[in-house]
Amino acid sequence: MFSEKHHFWLEFVWAMTVKEIKARYKHAILGFLWIILNPLLQMLVIGFVFQFFLPVQVDNYFLFLFSGLLPWIFFSFTLSKCTPAIVYERSLIKKARFPREAIILSIVFSNVFHLLVSLALLLVVLLFVGEVSLLQLALLPVAILWITLLASGLSLLATALNARFRDVNFFVQAVVPLWFYATPIVYTLDLIPHNLHALFYLNPMTAVIEAFRFALLGLPITQLPFWFVSIVVSLVLCVFGWLVFQRESQYFDDWV
Repeated sequence: MFSEKHHFWLEFVWAMTVKEIKARYKHAILGFLWIILNPLLQMLVIGFVFQFFLPVQVDNYFLFLFSGLLPWIFFSFTLSKCTPAIVYERSLIKKARFPREAIILSIVFSNVFHLLVSLALLLVVLLFVGEVSLLQLALLPVAILWITLLASGLSLLATALNARFRDVNFFVQAVVPLWFYATPIVYTLDLIPHNLHALFYLNPMTAVIEAFRFALLGLPITQLPFWFVSIVVSLVLCVFGWLVFQRESQYFDDWV
């Protein structure tokens, strides 16, 4: 059973998550439609450009692209928004005592909500066109948990470092667009020389994107042994980010 402290922690994180979801679409005319409109518009623009310039040999390229964009948008938006979050919430931090990680986790969980809604809508399309396998779909919850842990760990790490060194936010904003092109979202690893595949799998998002595409579209996994490297890297980043945040959070009142 949860102690009273754990019960308070869960309630506080839940309240912050609901607040984050509501605040994002406040005064937005289209409201929650932006959950699907944003990745859809990106898919159309990127798809029309890259389909003519990259010889990607996959069926239904737009579904291939969309299934990679959804987890990437979740990951990149979470990391970009979480990094300066503690600094932006300086007034709240100085006024009240509460678990500081709730600020970060509320952003992560609100984005998980958006990811789940987008994936549900994509699954409706895939079921309609007959592109989904129920057996492979069993991997989807694993992929969602995987990317959630990875995004949480990196966000906690970046947030903690940014509270002390504000350059971290600028670094993240610069690296995220480059990270997009270093991840096989608009292309497949077949376009990359085989001897460079191991290097690409050091980027944990490579295996995460493959996991989503395997679960949703049944696309083959390029290098299964390298998945274990990506899983280890993801878990290390998650644990390391949590430990750094817990250690540094006691100084946030002074730094912000």
